[in-house]
Amino acid sequence: MSTYKESEPQLRQSIESILNQTYEDFEYIIILDCPENKLHKTIIESYKEKDSRIRFYINEKNLGLTDSLNKGIQLAAGEFIARMDADDISLPNRFANQLKYIQDNDYDLIGGITQMIDEDGDLIYSIQKVPTDYKKIKKILGYGQCIAHPTWFGRKVVFKALNGYRKIPLCEDYDFTLRAVLKGYKISNLNKVVLKYRMTKNSISRQNLFEQYLYMTYITKQYKLGNVTDIEIAKKYVESKNDSNESKKYMQANVLFNLMLQEVSQKRLLAFVKHGFQLIFTSRYFLNKIYRFLVLSLYS
Repeated sequence: MSTYKESEPQLRQSIESILNQTYEDFEYIIILDCPENKLHKTIIESYKEKDSRIRFYINEKNLGLTDSLNKGIQLAAGEFIARMDADDISLPNRFANQLKYIQDNDYDLIGGITQMIDEDGDLIYSIQKVPTDYKKIKKILGYGQCIAHPTWFGRKVVFKALNGYRKIPLCEDYDFTLRAVLKGYKISNLNKVVLKYRMTKNSISRQNLFEQYLYMTYITKQYKLGNVTDIEIAKKYVESKNDSNESKKYMQANVLFNLMLQEVSQKRLLAFVKHGFQLIFTSRYFLNKIYRFLVLSLYS
């Protein structure tokens, strides 16, 4: 787990959700990627004093998520590696259930179902099911990521063989998944809720969503051709397609889409139809994103 500037309540909830796992035999590697964050340092060290499973490291300077995760991979001593974000909440039986599933089925990397929560921890909506069949997953990865990154539980040999994450902007987890499949590793999902994923207002309306979409479309195209993406070529592709006006419209569409997901779960059908109608005329690129999302849902 890499921490940066998460709020104190969110960080504490995240840490405690790991320390309170029903499966207890693990090391908990926490990397502080904001060395000047004295509050995080104090909080994590207080937990470390009480629980010897915590291994705490502070980066000398801000490295970013990709380099911090790769540092964690190098430090890991266990046979398996589980991912965690510093503002999410793992369910108590997450490790126990994922370990049993990956061992019983001889998979190399798995994810699980997430429940989306807001900044206060209240439920927004829940993913109903995720794809589990490896052959189907190989196909639908050509449309989008279907192994939620914060839920990853995989064999360390996979992370080592792929030399960890590559520095491809905004899609390091997706790029990792595609490379793993192209290398022949078996991937699946546990069809149970394992984690509560925190969606903040910033994450729903962040400025780089369109850029992330462009990277996704490029790397999926290369994946369908059986190629590992060349990062420099991908960057040039995104630079050539990135348009500030389209980016703004894509961001607006994403806000509408997340409202619609919440409205479906709350059975607010009139509001759902209203926002759906708005969405159709907001961003043609986001409509393609929805098409990809529907393909993922149909195969789940």
